[in-house]
Amino acid sequence: MLALFDSFDEATRQLTRSLHAAGIPFTPVVITYQGELPDDALCPFVAYTGLPRTGRPLFFNEVPVPPWCEIRHGREEHGEILRDGFLLGRINYEANSFRQVESVDWLLPDGAVSHTDLYDRYGSRYATRYCSNGAAYQTVYSGPGEWTIEVDHATRVIVLRSATRVLAFDSLTQFVSFFIDDQRIPHDSLLINSLSYPLFVARARATHPNTTLFWQEPMPGAVPENMALELELPTALRRIVFFDEALRAKVAAHHPNTAVELAYLSHLDQFAEKRDYDPRRAFILTASDEIPGLVELLEAFPDVTISVAAMTLMSAKLHDLAARYPNLVLTPTINHTGIRTELEQASVYLDINAGPEVLDVVRAAYHLDLVVLALGAQAKAPDFSLTSATVDELKARVDAVTSTRSARSRALDELHTQHGPLSTAEDWRPLFL
Repeated sequence: MLALFDSFDEATRQLTRSLHAAGIPFTPVVITYQGELPDDALCPFVAYTGLPRTGRPLFFNEVPVPPWCEIRHGREEHGEILRDGFLLGRINYEANSFRQVESVDWLLPDGAVSHTDLYDRYGSRYATRYCSNGAAYQTVYSGPGEWTIEVDHATRVIVLRSATRVLAFDSLTQFVSFFIDDQRIPHDSLLINSLSYPLFVARARATHPNTTLFWQEPMPGAVPENMALELELPTALRRIVFFDEALRAKVAAHHPNTAVELAYLSHLDQFAEKRDYDPRRAFILTASDEIPGLVELLEAFPDVTISVAAMTLMSAKLHDLAARYPNLVLTPTINHTGIRTELEQASVYLDINAGPEVLDVVRAAYHLDLVVLALGAQAKAPDFSLTSATVDELKARVDAVTSTRSARSRALDELHTQHGPLSTAEDWRPLFL
């Protein structure tokens, strides 16, 4: 079975983990390359350019620069490349990382971006995106392999170029379809998790509906048009699997006579067995000193320890709070080992800090079997947390889960089944084997 994905994002990670856990054989193909691939996955932009998948992310001061340049990191959330005091480039960091390079913008004298070098998680520059008047017009992918790939953003034409051959494709759909044939990837049945290019490729190649769509997104409004078209007259889709039972019921109600099978499965999440934790300890990992509700929680639960950690130094604001509240523990400049220790010790993770999520900590807490509680405005990963609309509602939840083990167990059950009952590998296999 061919599993075709737009990108290797968190949804794709979840889905592939579940497929592996269920023992379902598949060949993963990731259409676009954004700097990371699992070992067993194929990608046309990696396969043709020969990009290596070994190494480590580039640290900001390791970026190759012209002679007589210096690299520095200031107050801004990026690095700078300077020569004689003039700014030549801006180093952009990966999200949820400590100064690991995602890209480098090279600047014209007026400050506009001339081109951007893109770096992957293995430390390689895998592409360069060229700009004019603030807009990207071409991206060129290259590596040690024989091919370069040129993507024209205006026409969407893709050119595959070597020393002896030039192949042009009118669209990404054509390019991916060529790759499937060129690599001789079995595709009697397809699995996708997007209504974008994976579905376009499936439609272009389908002689009959042979594709399973895994729907992992919210659906706040009407049924998406591409899905509705397939539900009315299936061209590629034979089945849609929802990870939210309410969404499956919604689609079934809107399309009661569809020939497409509508099914529900939960992800096969792996939960750590929680041992030796403090039932009255909560943890927060933050990059901001703005933590709404923190003072209220400290005052309401003086016998609950709230541990707040950051990978950087902390502001006087937080240190002043720690001086006033003995149940607040601060850990500035924490490392990965310290974060893991905090997650193992705590019973509750509080996703209440402002700013971005640090190191995907909410998902980590979820899989390490902490009760993840969030405030609605600050929730970074609401699918992995029990979200409260107000601080008072949050206080009631904290009170319950830190009082008795039975209340904590009930909260975990609510957290794990908020989108539907938990599935097993035996529930997955009949759909594909």
